Amino acid sequence: MSPVPEKEYEQQTTLQISGMTCAACANRIEKGLSRLTGVSQASVNFALEQASVHYDPEQVDREQLENKIQALGYGTVHETVDLAIEGMTCAACAARIEKGLNKLEGV
Repeated sequence: MSPVPEKEYEQQTTLQISGMTCAACANRIEKGLSRLTGVSQASVNFALEQASVHYDPEQVDREQLENKIQALGYGTVHETVDLAIEGMTCAACAARIEKGLNKLEGV
């Protein structure tokens, strides 16, 4: 499958999926996501249990993608990470790091 050229407004996200038992499950999720308005490409990797989705954020958002996966009978995994950060000397340092992390998709 050749990569879809990303348009200026398009975003890409990767979703961790739970509950798949075979390649047919991956195919079902891929087709379901592809049919959503605003999704230009969806590919699901059964072995990695991941969906990679290219979409227009003005038409669909990450929550809608997750809801579609759940409506198809599968789940999405939400991970948490604890980071040990060194070098902060004041509350402004902490605020700057927090602000930067909150700008990341999925945070």
